[in-house]
Amino acid sequence: MSDSTFIASDLNVSGLLDASGQLVVIEGSFVGELVAGEVHITEKGVCEADMTVSVATIEGQFAGVLRADTLKIGDQAKVGGELFTDELIIDSGADISGQICRKTPEVTR
Repeated sequence: MSDSTFIASDLNVSGLLDASGQLVVIEGSFVGELVAGEVHITEKGVCEADMTVSVATIEGQFAGVLRADTLKIGDQAKVGGELFTDELIIDSGADISGQICRKTPEVTR
């Protein structure tokens, strides 16, 4: 099994992508639900998703709900939606709209 998934610039993928513990690189388009260890949306990449990852690096476009331990947003990025993270790094040219919140710990009973 590969430890990375690459969505090339000429691909449009939709659905559920469960790549737990793996790297997903999006250079094309992805729409759906995504679970991964790390996600990198390149400058050409477009992602509309409900995403849960450890580390997200966004240099392209993202819309949706994102839960990440660490979120890095590049200066060419366009990001919109609900972002939940414990660590946030934003380059000065990034275009961000929506809500950014610290991740909350799960409640145990």
